[in-house]
Amino acid sequence: MIIPYLSQDAINDVKVNFSKYKKHFQDETNDWFINEFKKNGWLKDSKIHCDEINLNFDEDFNISDRKNVEILYSAMKNLSPAHASDERLWAGLLFGKLWKFVRYRRAAELASGDEQDIKNTFFFMRGTRRSCFVNFCSRLWWAGYLLCEPASEDHSAELDLVCGRAFASNMLLLSSSNMTSSRHVLHGALDCLLYRQTHGDTIERYHFVNSLKYLNSLGGVMLLDTLSRIEIAQLVNRQLNKDFGHIDLVIDSPVQIEENTTVESGSDQLQFAL
Repeated sequence: MIIPYLSQDAINDVKVNFSKYKKHFQDETNDWFINEFKKNGWLKDSKIHCDEINLNFDEDFNISDRKNVEILYSAMKNLSPAHASDERLWAGLLFGKLWKFVRYRRAAELASGDEQDIKNTFFFMRGTRRSCFVNFCSRLWWAGYLLCEPASEDHSAELDLVCGRAFASNMLLLSSSNMTSSRHVLHGALDCLLYRQTHGDTIERYHFVNSLKYLNSLGGVMLLDTLSRIEIAQLVNRQLNKDFGHIDLVIDSPVQIEENTTVESGSDQLQFAL
């Protein structure tokens, strides 16, 4: 399947002239939007290909979000971080091929008619980096990109941890942390949380908060990328022992991430291969 994208002119027009479009967000189909965008030459095909996207529609969002991380990331695994940071790509998908998914996952927001809720559904309204993790659809891809480890014996362990409780909140925490620029460091922190979870600790929001806050502070005085994942896990565990009770960390060497990957930001200058 060829991934479509919505031009910046279209995005700007919907944002500025929202009242013109408002009632059609209640439509069962996306026919009106597609006709309007095509009439103005605003809906375009990129030369980026992905597999067909068949998302899960379970009535329990905790279940569907967890499944859809793997489904969406697997279908779009060849997408670059730069393209995945581009508002135009997600807008094109959400107004287009994923319209039914929007109506399922954001039914309450669409029904409310609230302008900000609807804009947040389709667009990046909070800056590029933060929006990648806040938008209900793009955060599925970014969760897969940051957390999936195909070479690991249990590649879903970290996803189970992050998606198990308060997925949206956990992803928002990750977006606020400098650790998301290095999967190597992030995985080390999550190795610690997973170990503590399997040894009697109940992992909750403040485990994530305290771990990321501690690593952010350490990042100002030392090069965390020079440490191994086990060393990162040990540092985090030392702090969490103070906050949540003592657990001895005895962990085998985890599968190493191939490289320390920097998250790139999209921009108006980003060029699709048209």
